[in-house]
Amino acid sequence: MYTQITFTPANANLTGFASNVTGAAFTLTANSSGDSLAHQVSIRNDSATNHSGKTVTLVGTDQDGVTQTEVVTGPAGSATVESAKYFLTLTSATPSATIGADTFDIGWVDEFATKTLPINWRGGIGSLSIDITGTINYDLEQTFDDIQFKASPFVWGVDNSATQAGVTTDLTVLYEGHPKAIRVKVNSYTDGAIVVLSYTQRDR
Repeated sequence: MYTQITFTPANANLTGFASNVTGAAFTLTANSSGDSLAHQVSIRNDSATNHSGKTVTLVGTDQDGVTQTEVVTGPAGSATVESAKYFLTLTSATPSATIGADTFDIGWVDEFATKTLPINWRGGIGSLSIDITGTINYDLEQTFDDIQFKASPFVWGVDNSATQAGVTTDLTVLYEGHPKAIRVKVNSYTDGAIVVLSYTQRDR
């Protein structure tokens, strides 16, 4: 069985979810980046006021559409903070206290995770390649969690950290692991970057 998937991330956009939110309740103007990829969320403080004593609760879905929540420490003056989790959609961003007349921008950054890609772990993966266009830094990750019966988040790692983590060029490997699923996690990219993942498996 041969599988090929192309991932075309949207340009990073620090105001993609909302621009100049203020007060005690934030209203989002968009709920996703539109590229079917899960990005880390950014919160930028447009003022010089330090709001790091507050938090912002993010509610949305992960790369597979499963509901998730993260509480992010507010940004200091003229600073930007990012979520640790990756959000396919963002449905709300709620501050722990009002930011007064100051404003925040909420968007997504140049880091994303693809959806979980189940594989026939009994047969394993034969050859696997990642072809990139543009400037990009990525990890090829795997999980041995039973994704059919365990709810996400899954435990992710790399099969070979020397060759499959922090990669910036095309990658071709004879994949020796037998994980339950794989994904590509991108650590940074420039506008216009494209990732093409291809791999072969036995049918049974």
